[in-house]
Amino acid sequence: MGRSETELNKKNKAQIPAKTEDFAGFFKVFAGVSALLAALAAGLVILFDPLYHFHGPLPGMKAVLTDKEYQIPGSLRNFDYDAVIAGSSMTENSDNALYDELFGVKSVKAVRSSGSTADLCWYLDLAFESRDVRAVFYSLDLFALDAPCQISFKETGCPMYLYGRNPLNDVKYLLNGDVLFEKIPYLIAANTLQDYDEGHSYSWAKGKAFSKEDVLVRYERSEQQPMQDAGGAAGRAGENIDLLVQTVREHQGTRFVFFLPPYSAIYWDKLLREGLLDVYLEEQKLAMQALLKEPNAEIYCYQDDVSVITDLDLYCDAMHFLPEINDEIARRIARGEGRVSLKEAEAMPQKMKELTDLLEKTLIEELF
Repeated sequence: MGRSETELNKKNKAQIPAKTEDFAGFFKVFAGVSALLAALAAGLVILFDPLYHFHGPLPGMKAVLTDKEYQIPGSLRNFDYDAVIAGSSMTENSDNALYDELFGVKSVKAVRSSGSTADLCWYLDLAFESRDVRAVFYSLDLFALDAPCQISFKETGCPMYLYGRNPLNDVKYLLNGDVLFEKIPYLIAANTLQDYDEGHSYSWAKGKAFSKEDVLVRYERSEQQPMQDAGGAAGRAGENIDLLVQTVREHQGTRFVFFLPPYSAIYWDKLLREGLLDVYLEEQKLAMQALLKEPNAEIYCYQDDVSVITDLDLYCDAMHFLPEINDEIARRIARGEGRVSLKEAEAMPQKMKELTDLLEKTLIEELF
């Protein structure tokens, strides 16, 4: 005869506490293991810190800087330096070690591809908050003067948890699979298996093709557009110029070295055909006039170096040149070559228009 319904109910009730206890035990073990793994992961990230968010390089290890949007905030806060090399991708191939040797400094880069003036000044503010900066070497790019004076890190997808100071945001870094399984192994490999050169931080030149053919392939020559009125230059670039002057003026004990990089003849043709030549040159003149009134600011011009800008084999596109040109810029600054006076700055637009006209009648005419 089968068991009664009462007996079965008693047995089922007796089993419920046992199952609950088993589940609770499993959960405790799972939670404990998870917490242990999370702590281990966070500990590894804090120890190696490949984005330099908490500290500089470990003793005996090189600073491996290859990911600027992720590493510049941390390196500016935590590295040992007294000089900053600032600018766009035109500056990224500069050799820190060469600047250190030529100018007797210890430099770090604050660079941003197509970097706006506001972005670069934000980096400089962070550097001045963190260290006693003796010198700033700043690439004064035409396009950056004309760009909106707005900080663009968030809009361009930068990891903002590395830019602020809220410790709660550190979780996104401490428990990050890419950091654990990509960044840390790469840091270790670069220090042990590769011949990594610290002077070439953020350099993008390796693997790039530099030749006349590559420049021309990448250049989409537009139809001639009406020349924009240079009278609007002050309105377009005024905020950027004011921000630069403010940064220079607030740090009278710092030497600010601004330089105008040598864009290729193709770039000057581009500005001419897009109708931007006059307004860009006027913006540059206004910036130079304002900056040269500051006693701690210097400006060096290399954009009119015909031997460089007409040799398209030195470039990979209309603007970007070989790292050797970056090195030569540093050497020429150290020798005092190309320094611009206030009078020369005022004459610069006309000089560059005449040079552009000459290029159009010679090299550009031959090419197109």
